[in-house]
Amino acid sequence: MNEHFQGWTLLGQYPLGDPDGVGSWILHHGNEAALLELPPDEHLIDDAAKAVTTLGVVVKYIFVSHDHEDHLDPRLLTKMRSHPPFQNAVWIAPKPRHIGITQFDLAGEPLWLVHAPKHSLTDTVTIFRGVAMTGDIELGTLRSVNREVGKKVKEKSLAFLAAFESNHDYHIHTIISAHLNDMRQNIHWSMDVNAESV
Repeated sequence: MNEHFQGWTLLGQYPLGDPDGVGSWILHHGNEAALLELPPDEHLIDDAAKAVTTLGVVVKYIFVSHDHEDHLDPRLLTKMRSHPPFQNAVWIAPKPRHIGITQFDLAGEPLWLVHAPKHSLTDTVTIFRGVAMTGDIELGTLRSVNREVGKKVKEKSLAFLAAFESNHDYHIHTIISAHLNDMRQNIHWSMDVNAESV
């Protein structure tokens, strides 16, 4: 467990030992928290429960960046939701084919889920305390590692993401990817998001 940014505690990269594993996070403010990413590794349940106890928080929400199997293990979600620290947490399922924003809060601190399909039909960027976790979305390009999402939808999604700061009068200073292979601080959000033509 390691707090990388204020309110962003990294539980680990799962499956354990996989250098390309998915980072799972506890986002927290005051006495409330959310769990972000459910990669397929049952160690995550114990790691998350220990972190919640150490931080002294109640898990209010559970959500993922998208529904690909390395980010969302449905069996792990079922087991986790029967475990006492997570029983009352609200599961926020990914929204397919949706561009838009859902706003929540953790003890009064805003937390946004920005739905913007690019890598998958359920892509969601999590924005909290000035940090944006982009999942598997590659920013700054229309390219992707698959063909799940068409070019026009990608263009709309990236334009929607790029406008977030100005539309919400909010500053994003850091980007992290789900696999922890892209971490940039002191960024210029709209410039990093805007796509080059392909």
